[in-house]
Order: sequence, then C-alpha cells, then structure tokens
Amino acid sequence: MPTARPQESSPAGCCGGDATRRGAGAGRDADNQEAGTHQSGRKGAVTVLQPESLEGRVDQIVTEHVNPRGPGLVVLVAREQEVLLHKAYGLADVESGRRLAPDDRFVIGSVTKQFACMAVMLLCRDGRVGYDDPVARYLPEMPASWRERITVRQLMHHTSGVREYLAGDFWENGEDYPDLGSLLRLIVTYDELEFEPGTRWRYCNSGYIMLGEIVARAAGQSFADYLRHRVFEPLGMAGTEVGVNADWLPGLATGYEYEDPERAERAPWNFSVVGGADGNIISGAADLHRWAVAQRASVLLPPASSSLALVPCRPWDPSFSRYGFGLEITERRGIREISHGGGTLGYWTHLATFPDEGLVVVLLSNAAGIDLTRIRGRIATELLEDKMAPLIPAAVSPGMLEDKIGIWSGLPRDQRVVVEIGAGGDARDQLMATIRHGDLRVERHALTPLGRDLFCVDPVSNIYMQFTRGAGGLDGLRLTNGGMVVNLKPAPAGQ
Repeated sequence: MPTARPQESSPAGCCGGDATRRGAGAGRDADNQEAGTHQSGRKGAVTVLQPESLEGRVDQIVTEHVNPRGPGLVVLVAREQEVLLHKAYGLADVESGRRLAPDDRFVIGSVTKQFACMAVMLLCRDGRVGYDDPVARYLPEMPASWRERITVRQLMHHTSGVREYLAGDFWENGEDYPDLGSLLRLIVTYDELEFEPGTRWRYCNSGYIMLGEIVARAAGQSFADYLRHRVFEPLGMAGTEVGVNADWLPGLATGYEYEDPERAERAPWNFSVVGGADGNIISGAADLHRWAVAQRASVLLPPASSSLALVPCRPWDPSFSRYGFGLEITERRGIREISHGGGTLGYWTHLATFPDEGLVVVLLSNAAGIDLTRIRGRIATELLEDKMAPLIPAAVSPGMLEDKIGIWSGLPRDQRVVVEIGAGGDARDQLMATIRHGDLRVERHALTPLGRDLFCVDPVSNIYMQFTRGAGGLDGLRLTNGGMVVNLKPAPAGQ
C-alpha cells in the first residue's frame, strides 16, 4: 500500500485532474458540422421530482457501487439553497460497524484547490498578491532557473511546467515527507521545468503546495488560519477546517481503498494523506453546499473579481484543458457544469454545480476508487436529461473509420495513457477503444460516431474523442473528460 496520495481531479483518469467544455462538439472541423451533434441545451429549472422519487432513483444508482457492509458515500443534491436529498450510504468504519451519517466529514482532496484559489483571489483583491507576480517575490528559495519565469496565475492554472511531486519517488518514500516544510524542500530540488511556463497544461499538485505557502507569507498567517477567518467563518462552514498534521479529527469517516463493492482495504493515515493546499481540507456535504451557493452568489468577492475563477486558461485553444482557478469549466450535453474532483488515500470527492439550472451535487466517499464520475453523471442525467441536447449518431461509412484504427499514446502525467482503436467485432461500421491508464486500469468502450472525427466514448462520464488532422491526414487524438483534455499522438511502432 503506497503512503502517498493520488490528488486526481478526475476519477475517469484519462485527463489527470474532475467550464464550458468544448466537449462534444466544440472545435469540430467542417466535416463534422453536418452531424448536428449538439443542439443548444434547453435552459430552465431542475426537473421537479418529489423527494421520495429522487431518493429512490439515487438509491438505485448508489447501491450498484456501495455494499451496505463496506465503506460508502454521502450524497447531497440541492436546487440553489433548497436541499432535495442529503443521505449517507454504507459504513463510516467497517471494523466497528459504525454507519455513515449525512454530517460525517471527509478529506476532500483536490476539491481543496478552489479554496486555495479563493485565498489567492482575496489577497489579490486586498493588493497583497498579484496574479502575474513572479513566484520569486514570495518564494525566493525556489530554483533560480525558473522562480522569476513562473507567475502565481500559472500555478493556479497548472501551466507552470514545474515537476509533479506526487510521482514515483514520492510514492516510494512518502513517509520521508512528514510536514509541509519537507514538501517545499522537495520542490526546491526540481531545477528543470517540464515545459516553458504558459505553453502547455499539465495538472500539477506542486504548484498548489507553493500557492498555500504564498498565501501564508502574503497574509502573515498560516493557510489554515487565513481560510478559517476569511472563508469558513464568514460562510458558516463550521464543520470545515484545513488539516495541518496527522492528528485524527472528530467526525472524520475512516478511509478505505476500494476495488469493488466486495473488496475494500483500510487506507493508511499519516500527513501525506492530508498534505498541503493541493488537498488538505476536511469538510462535509452541507458545508460544501454552502460554499457552492456562496460562490454562485459572489458572497466573498464582487462579481467582477469572482468571475475570474471561471475563465479557462487559453480558452481559444482546444488542445488546452478548460481549467480556471481550481475549477473545471465544463459542458454536459449543452448544459454548463462547473466541477472538480478530489482523491487521496481512502477518500474521494466530487463537487459539481450546474449554474444555469441552479443544481448542486456533492459526493463524499470514504472508498477511494469508487466511480464518483459515473454516479455524478447519472444523478445529473436523472435531473437534467429533458434539458440536455440529444446525442445524434452520425452516419459514417466504414471507409471513414479505417484511418482511426491504431494505437495512440501520450504522457499527461506520470502515467502513460494508451488508446488502442480497433474494429468492433464483425461490424466494420463500429469502432472499439481500449484505454489504458498506465498500470492503474483498462477500460473498453464502443464508440458512437457523432461526426467524421468526433466520437462519444461514455456520455454518462462525459468522455469524448476528437481526432485532429494535419496536412497529411490524422495527426492526433484529443481525449476529453469534462473540462480535462489529453492530447495523444500515433504511438511509435512496437509500443
């Protein structure tokens, strides 16, 4: 069992990382326009379901993933401030048999990142930090090779090029880093950048470790104290705090590593599970709902300032992920979705809002590895399907599919993603995709053509494939999962 934590934002894993998503349809070439894949989604209030009807539907979805005798999750669904469902499933502690309660708390992993960005935004509003200030202004100990070239904004956007600290050597030696100071000293050793700042997007927890320290130095108090005084207390988030060490906290569900509903193993508990501003907040569903409502209403900052969080880095470039300040700016079949996921050893979290519909979905699990992406997608579909744009399969001839067959690969993070495209059995008019995420897992999907080069992989998990073309024909495969984008190239022969 590793001692480090995977701060994933997207459990689907294809894009490293879970707003308006170019998703299925944006950036299509002229050959794809005739498919008419996504007409505009219809706007309006969330589908009206009686509480008992909603509860029954969510029960059916959750019980496919949760064994009542194992770790589980807490679900909260709300329309604006009105809570439609707030329910716990499974056990908070398998060994003692204690059941999860709706007000139990969890380590929320990378959902912390939007709070870290809010701290930076408040400091920028107060004139104590500048988005385009160099890192050197606050962290002069960082390597001379890049501390003047990377900005605070690039850390927030994951475009800095700094090496990811949650990689191989950390996984093998996580216990060697017992506190935040040791993590910062580790990052100081990363002299070489992976790419020139601002030229690429790559999910990077190291950047958020630095952001937490920037907040502390600029504010003159710890990251934990600053968030408590400026965010948690003003919003009435009494059950939320920043984890600063390995002390066990009241109301915290025990974390487990999840294989399937019948197999879960208790996860280790140490400082590396909590970590820094990349994933160290502990919270509950009701508080995260308060946070989501406050964000939509611009409670902490005026709209002109708070809206900056929803501007994706390089929004004009489809090869870049649609990532704002700690948020994925996504679209789900024509409906705007703002979300982020978080994973750490023993815990998995999703927080999603559908701002035009007033819908909030909070999922908190003590079963790390449970497919919250799919659970969230099915809940959203139950409530919003009548407003979603229909998926209309395109009529594509076998000849238009043949050039997609092959192997495509890329290294979006420390795990290589390989996609093998082949014919679907005896049917020459269908493609199958096998997606490998390093050594973590393998997925197999039948692809639904939405145009000559655009395919739906999984509408519930919001995963699509867009093949890109150059002068010589197909030259790339763009795999999108919500607001995250992975750019793949034809694999070298023999891979």
